[in-house]
Amino acid sequence: MRGHGQHGCALAALLVALGFASPARAHLLITEVGYDTVDETSPTSEFVEILNPDPGGVPLANVWLVGDEDAYPYLVNGPVAGISLNNFIYRFPAMTMASGDIVVVCQDSDAFFAEFFPVGGLADFLAQPGYQTLLEITQDGTGDGVPDMIPWGSNPVGTLSMANNGECVGLASWDGTSDLVVDQDWVCWLTNTHSPNKDVDYPLGFDGPDADFDPTFFANDRADGLPAPDSPQGSSIHRTSLVEKDEVATGGNGAGGHDETSEDWSVWQIGNYDPGICQLSTVAVLPEGAASGSELSLGIGGPHPFGREVRLRYVLPRPGRVRLRIHDLQGRAVATLVDGLESAGTRTVSWNGRDASGRDLQSGVYFARLECDGGVRCQRLVRIRE
Repeated sequence: MRGHGQHGCALAALLVALGFASPARAHLLITEVGYDTVDETSPTSEFVEILNPDPGGVPLANVWLVGDEDAYPYLVNGPVAGISLNNFIYRFPAMTMASGDIVVVCQDSDAFFAEFFPVGGLADFLAQPGYQTLLEITQDGTGDGVPDMIPWGSNPVGTLSMANNGECVGLASWDGTSDLVVDQDWVCWLTNTHSPNKDVDYPLGFDGPDADFDPTFFANDRADGLPAPDSPQGSSIHRTSLVEKDEVATGGNGAGGHDETSEDWSVWQIGNYDPGICQLSTVAVLPEGAASGSELSLGIGGPHPFGREVRLRYVLPRPGRVRLRIHDLQGRAVATLVDGLESAGTRTVSWNGRDASGRDLQSGVYFARLECDGGVRCQRLVRIRE
């Protein structure tokens, strides 16, 4: 699926070539949540932004956008109608997110455009760098160019119902027959009270529509993740790294056994709305001169997206030969920023958006690739040329 453009296969191949060689984990990430703190009954501009950071495509036909844990029994036994004003379940239409794609699910496209893209509407949303698709909760067909999500159990007016100052929203997948759903990603803000610790299966478990009559029980999620800050009206909360800080990787109900309820969301930041633009660092950025840490890392020091210049920060755990290059979407190296021996530590280097010959490159997506002693780290860059 592409909101616009045609580089899906090239991007996936590039990510593998740049060091993301492991198989796709089909693990989607929620990267921004814009919720209305005032009104949750009339059409609003609320939205959830989702990124596919993996090198392979992720089909969305068996993925749901859900509220807190009460969604799980309804999801397996759904679709249902009118579960409550304070909850929701919406199924994605049958489409695939290519690597690097962004999907924004808004509550109502008219309200969304009026607030964020008042001049050009959908055209301006799609004209942003990268590849975006917009979906909406409001069931008004595709005449406005915005496909609808599929209701699976929500209050009659179809609101995302995220207006409260203290909620959780998540992504869950289900194959349509198994007893249990699988978490893809969750985020809670202000409080983790509604974190999906799966106690809804107590004491009888769940028996899905598979052939047997044996119930299955969820693992005991920790549900101890620290909540993200609560954004005031006029701003949104943003994921700051592809690294899911402090998330437990075993014994959970998430993809690959992760416990999606254990993530430290407190590192999310309050910022300006920018639905469809994902400003992510692959690692936490250390201050200049700080301890180097134990792992090779590469991140964005700012600004991003960038116009004239972007700063990159990298950490070397030990001395070695370092090469830091910029690649375009076709995988071609367009600029070399560092090439030589360096001691361990944290450093900053800038790229001015020009190639090796000094030519000012066009707006679009680029990748920084850091190599040191066999280790590779990559960072996605978005340029909007001024």
